[in-house]
Amino acid sequence: MKLSFYTRHSLVVFACFLFVTPWIVTSARLALQQSSNRVADWLPVSFDATQRLRWFQQHFSADDLLMISWEGCDLEDPRLPQLAARLRAPVDIGNQRQVKLSRQIITGPEVLEQLQGEPLLLSRRAAQLRLRGWLTGDELESTCLVLLVTPEGWKNRHFLIEHIRDCADQIEGLARKSLRMAGTAMDSVAIDYASEKHLQWMMLGSFAVGCLLLAFLFKSVVLTGMVFFTALFCQQLSMALVHSTGGHMDSVMLMIPSLIYVLSISTGVHLAHYYLSAARDEGIEHAVERAVKKALLPCGLATLTTMIGLGSLTVSLLKPVSNFGGYAAMGVLLASVSVFFLLPSLLASIPISQQAYARKSSDRWDRLLTFVSTWSTPILLATTVVFGASLWGVFHFRSSACVHAFFAPDAPIIQDYDWLEERIGPLVPLEVVLRFPLDEETIAASPLDRLRVVGAVHGVLAENESVGAVVSALNFSRQIRHRGTGILQVSREALFNQQLGRNLETFRTMGFFRKTPTEQLWRVSSRAFAGHGLNYSMLLQELQAAVDPILERNRQRGLGEIEAVYCGGVPLVQQAQSQMLVDLANSFGLAFALIAAIMIAIQLAGSSEEFAVTRGWKATGWLILRRVTAGLISMIPNVFPCLLVLGAMGLAGIKLEIGSLMTASVALGIAVDDTLHFITWFRRGLARGDSQFAAIRFAYASCGVAMIQTTLACGLGLLTFAMSDFIPIARFAWVMFAMLSSAVVADLVVLPAVLLSPLGVVFEPLAPVERERTGGQGPGA
Repeated sequence: MKLSFYTRHSLVVFACFLFVTPWIVTSARLALQQSSNRVADWLPVSFDATQRLRWFQQHFSADDLLMISWEGCDLEDPRLPQLAARLRAPVDIGNQRQVKLSRQIITGPEVLEQLQGEPLLLSRRAAQLRLRGWLTGDELESTCLVLLVTPEGWKNRHFLIEHIRDCADQIEGLARKSLRMAGTAMDSVAIDYASEKHLQWMMLGSFAVGCLLLAFLFKSVVLTGMVFFTALFCQQLSMALVHSTGGHMDSVMLMIPSLIYVLSISTGVHLAHYYLSAARDEGIEHAVERAVKKALLPCGLATLTTMIGLGSLTVSLLKPVSNFGGYAAMGVLLASVSVFFLLPSLLASIPISQQAYARKSSDRWDRLLTFVSTWSTPILLATTVVFGASLWGVFHFRSSACVHAFFAPDAPIIQDYDWLEERIGPLVPLEVVLRFPLDEETIAASPLDRLRVVGAVHGVLAENESVGAVVSALNFSRQIRHRGTGILQVSREALFNQQLGRNLETFRTMGFFRKTPTEQLWRVSSRAFAGHGLNYSMLLQELQAAVDPILERNRQRGLGEIEAVYCGGVPLVQQAQSQMLVDLANSFGLAFALIAAIMIAIQLAGSSEEFAVTRGWKATGWLILRRVTAGLISMIPNVFPCLLVLGAMGLAGIKLEIGSLMTASVALGIAVDDTLHFITWFRRGLARGDSQFAAIRFAYASCGVAMIQTTLACGLGLLTFAMSDFIPIARFAWVMFAMLSSAVVADLVVLPAVLLSPLGVVFEPLAPVERERTGGQGPGA
């Protein structure tokens, strides 16, 4: 007796997998240790918001800051200068390296003292009013420490946060638990922590769900172990892929290992069913080879459509989404290849219990078929109504990329944001940099002329209700008087200009003034509230509409072509939010077009014998039209669940964030697998002479159980991550579960209702008499 291929080469396959396993596990662990999360890094360099932010950072500084305060922190609190002194000192970060984690530290009392001293000599209350909203609260006493992070500090941001807490513990009357911190560095640390918190436990939960489900399905511990360990290898392989290609894990890509795991479970379930069916019907000998041959085409098509769904995300201009799509698509391909090598080798080498081979009854599907056939018209009407309502909801979808979209309202970082914005002031920056040209036309312009423009812009920004604080050189200069023509007024302005000339260095030190050979840059820094759910796009438009007329008026006063550059958190978040909706439409549209083309191609390929005996171009065209229509109709149960879930989210006011952004394309690629199986078996039933009713019963009996099993494997395996503290991961999990569950219901209820309707005729093979009748004249001649 000739041994099967997998039996002969199983030891070689095992040796290869064992050889690479240590490297894969090590690389997977290293991949999890390298992560970075910052909204500023999401958008490509080519985007206007990114270019403007980088330009701003080149001339001023990175806007990576931390605001730190605590209960009872006021202008007289002695703990504040003590903490500032400790944080200004260089820090040993290991390997005998001492670095400065902060570029500048600003406290309320220090700036208050500066404003009360030379040359301004402001009263205490006047100085406090100039600090309100950015260093003091509305009552003018509560204050904070603002730490501007160095590049080395950002690189070691986890160490930075821990160092701040350690410094607090060393100060009498202050403790790490009492600190309230917010800012870009804290955002990144909080995202890292929330996305990785309980990650191992959620993965173990996903593993447990997979094992229990497999044991229930197969009634065999050995077969369960084979599929589970194959999927576990594929999961580790997906993380090793990221590390080996120089990629970095982030909060979004943390879902790749679990997604590859559940998809590998799904492929393994299909392959195991083909093996059990082959062994049961034709004997165990060479059953593995027969199973692989039968499973290769449907599982290969399923892999292809899943890769298309994931790969369509690479069109996204948001880097985390694009990276997720590319690495996940490659992971699916490598996982499928691994499953088709490793699992058959295990099946050929290790015997499994006879109970696993027992044939399952198909009588359970008769009730469902009776229900669908009886209520097919109401089902289709209800589907149409729900489809329309879902479209309405999708058009009302809104997106969010601010920090509040990533965490639950009771998360510590959100509590700190709300506390600081209530006690001190807003935290989302919007920088307006005024560019004054230096040329022959503007040589006569004085510093006071330019400061007046800065003051006008400062004023209109402060008048906007969505802006909670504005800071500029105006906060550190004397009060500007209106222009006058008298001798006294001219003298005052000359003196003012002299003082301004001496104060330019102060403005530069505080980060509000820069001078280049060709222009002067004056910065007006405003802040918006992170927790107020502002429409950043509308806010930016309002501010531009208020600032542009001021610049236009002053261009006629010898100041040249003044330009305003808008940058910072508000433009960045606004462009990220807008890009989310564009990427959702682009990726889903691309996935739909490519998968629909595959479905049409499958319908055309399945009619090759009909094309061979069909005569006449009209008859051929009629057949092509039927098969193209069949391919498009088969997309209904795949598109409907995505629109249903996203539409419900839109109607419920749930905003789109980076996690749910990816679900539609991914779910479309996965869900089409079940549709392919069902329609394939339905057409096989029609080909053997069954009626539409009998062909649907045949499809139910042939693949209905496998469809439910694979949906449970994918959906429940991902659902464990709905417990994540990081909203994008949690939402990705439950939205995927909702879409996949809706998809299997659509495949088992809506699709049969469509096939029983007049539309189902496009799936039927042309009868010989119809081919003869249409041979020269086309149908209906």
